[in-house]
Amino acid sequence: MRKKVFIFIALLTVAFVAGIIFTPFLQEPTYQLKEWVGRTLSYPPPTRVATFYFATPEEQFLVPVKRKIPFEEEVNNQIKIILQELIKGPQNTSFIPTLPPETKIRATYIKENIIYADFSSSLKKNHPGGTSGELVSIYSIVNTLLENLPSYSWVQILIEGEPHQTLVGHIDIRGPFTKNSEIIKNQ
Repeated sequence: MRKKVFIFIALLTVAFVAGIIFTPFLQEPTYQLKEWVGRTLSYPPPTRVATFYFATPEEQFLVPVKRKIPFEEEVNNQIKIILQELIKGPQNTSFIPTLPPETKIRATYIKENIIYADFSSSLKKNHPGGTSGELVSIYSIVNTLLENLPSYSWVQILIEGEPHQTLVGHIDIRGPFTKNSEIIKNQ
């Protein structure tokens, strides 16, 4: 019986000494684990592929160009992202931007089946002009929005919250536009 008590005390002493020696090593991984568990994970924002219409070098036609953009569930935010990317222009130098880079988006909203895109006066002031340039700009906006938001059929372009007679003197923009596939040149 004494032998069993002695073995038990010896084992207890060895376990105690081992605990004192190894405790610092065990605390560090536990701290790191707590830090790792407490950290918030950041996932990359969701994206989607959108189609944009930019001008051909002669500025007579539009060409579809696909690009990844951030995805937003709220439709007005999605419209703004699409228009901002359109204003940035093409990433490929083979195509021509259709909107002046100074163009600002004032607001976007939807009413019934119409997307309303309200631009600042910089769209008019900084537009290079010409009938074909104006036509390409208008249908770049219209075709890009309707291609990426197929639930809608019309786009109304506003300047400073109001419909204007023309963008730069040639094409009547007082009413909404539907998609124009005749101006698209497939590559």
